[in-house]
Amino acid sequence: MTDDEKTEYMSAFLEQVKTYCRIDYDDDEDIITIMVETVLAKLAELIPNFDEYAMTSRQKLLAMTFVKELYDNTNAYGRADGGLSNAASTMLLSEMYGGAAE
Repeated sequence: MTDDEKTEYMSAFLEQVKTYCRIDYDDDEDIITIMVETVLAKLAELIPNFDEYAMTSRQKLLAMTFVKELYDNTNAYGRADGGLSNAASTMLLSEMYGGAAE
């Protein structure tokens, strides 16, 4: 896959994520892009042979669900009770224990 094809694939996926999250404006596009990148990095850690440019339908749905949880819970720590959301907890633990160190 060429760089242009990768860019086009990710742009299309970003639009799918926005549709899934019911976001029809561009105000938060930078934030959503960061969330998508973060979620895809996390999935690459967790799913053997994960290819962000050849996701299965299930992997796409999993990524969109993960982004939606992050987007819908943007208060201080992700939950009204002050605790971390599952998504944030998972990412924090990965960071704390090395995750996919580069």
